[in-house]
Amino acid sequence: MDGTQQPKRKWGITHPLSEAKPEPKDLKANEQLIEYLKSINNFESPEGNDRRGRVLNHLQKVTEEFVKRVGRKRNLPESTIENLGGKVFTYGSYTIGVHGPDSDIDTLVVAPKTVDVHDYFEVFPPTFKEMSDPKLIDSFVEVPDAFVPIIKLEYDGVDIDLIFASLPSQSSIPRDFTLLDQSVLRGLDDQTIRSVNGVRTAKELLELVPQAQSFRHALRAIKVWANKRAVYGFVFGFPGGIAWALMVARVCQLYPFACGSTIIAKFFALMQQWNWPRPVMLKDLETSNILNLQIWNPLQNYGDKLHLMPVITPAYPSMCATHSVTHSTLAIMKKEFERANLIVTSIASGNKSWADLFRRHTFFTHDHKYYLSVIVSSNGDKDKFDAFSGKAQSKVRLLAKNIENGNPGGIAQLRVYMKGFDRVHRCANDAEVDEVRKGSPKYQVLPAKASQSADQKTTVYTSTWYIGLVMVEGEAKLKLDISYPVEEYRRFVEDDDEVFDKDCMATKIVHTRCFDLPDDVFEKGETKPTKPVKHKKDDKKKKTNGTKSAKRQFAETGIEVRNLRAAKNPRLILNAVRGESENIY
Repeated sequence: MDGTQQPKRKWGITHPLSEAKPEPKDLKANEQLIEYLKSINNFESPEGNDRRGRVLNHLQKVTEEFVKRVGRKRNLPESTIENLGGKVFTYGSYTIGVHGPDSDIDTLVVAPKTVDVHDYFEVFPPTFKEMSDPKLIDSFVEVPDAFVPIIKLEYDGVDIDLIFASLPSQSSIPRDFTLLDQSVLRGLDDQTIRSVNGVRTAKELLELVPQAQSFRHALRAIKVWANKRAVYGFVFGFPGGIAWALMVARVCQLYPFACGSTIIAKFFALMQQWNWPRPVMLKDLETSNILNLQIWNPLQNYGDKLHLMPVITPAYPSMCATHSVTHSTLAIMKKEFERANLIVTSIASGNKSWADLFRRHTFFTHDHKYYLSVIVSSNGDKDKFDAFSGKAQSKVRLLAKNIENGNPGGIAQLRVYMKGFDRVHRCANDAEVDEVRKGSPKYQVLPAKASQSADQKTTVYTSTWYIGLVMVEGEAKLKLDISYPVEEYRRFVEDDDEVFDKDCMATKIVHTRCFDLPDDVFEKGETKPTKPVKHKKDDKKKKTNGTKSAKRQFAETGIEVRNLRAAKNPRLILNAVRGESENIY
């Protein structure tokens, strides 16, 4: 030995920051972390994994039969039909190995070139229902108009998100077929490439982390934290599952021998000071673009330059997994990174526990005085409403973004809550239905009670998403004009006769004060905000020219909407009709 230090192995695009092995205190902290994750039932049981395997095997059989039926519809020779194949791939948390009992399985149905997406939505649903036990089908919702067309189903207690890809380069898809070769991308449109790359990225990600077990422990914890703090979900402007996985994987590359608890500590320390929009990448970008596909490159692509928090997928062609992040959501995440870093530092010193890190958010209890409630409703078929609700959810982020961009002087921060609230109501007349569509929980019932009821009341289904507003301080009167964003949102979700039925469905945007939020948005032990008590003013302030002063109108309380008619104690309803508004007394 000459005494010279051996160069560190390079993981990713740089050398590690530290190759230190875990110390006893690190291993103890990791054991405590795993015990906490087990205590909240974060790991799937062996029986649960067996059930998931059975469901996936069933989906594989359905997929092969679906492809055969399309082949017969095309009048192909029977010998060709028998060899068409078709295969179900998984990606996301199940493939990475961080799923829990309540996790869905992200799946991709891959078919040969003779089958297209129209066949998928026309032939796959009846094929699945014919080949499946009806008692095991809890839900089956088709969303063909989503950004990525999808079928969402629950079978035998397992939630499945099923997307589709047809490969123009393949005349058959045998069971041993893989998606690893770049040639499978030949001839695909951008949407299908994104679908296929979900599988390719999950596979490549696992190959780019030094220690899979440490990575999985850390990622499980980060996903729990992101959900508890309500900073999870691509559709709502936050990183989704794959983006959080890529960020954790990058920290694993920088600390290749660290255990899971150490990775978490380093994760928050790095993320709170990360110089965004500096990208998070697990490997260098492709230099040879054989298929001439668009690769993420902010120096060449103007759209890529606009990404605020770029987290880049490793599989060719590299893409940004976080392009939905807005200025508001990035600011929220920076604040959460800072909070988490302080807590994990205290955990290391023994002053706090892991439970403190995972404490629930205060979105409903403390963070906002004003909310916009985005409500879609239907008193018609439940399955059709689920499709309408799915499309509405996929556009809520765009509504929020357009409101934020259209009111830069009045809004300090705008935040969409990371999940919707599905409710069932029983109404005796049209007036009650109208109340429900405007946000009233007065007639809400348990779903089971609605299906068992024998009375003559009408069942109304609603889905509601909440947008929290923080208004700019220091101005006497703030204006919030959301007429154009509301009109655009309604056009997005209602301009499709196959999904929207104007005779039984409706879209409303409702202004809601914090103390008017429904009880079911709060968890046990949380305190619902209360309406402030108005104190009597002295006589001098009460009277003007010997008369009692007029009460402040709603427009003076912090939010004003165009066309607002003054009213005593109004509850503002913003109808998604040309930005008009009406006051509910």
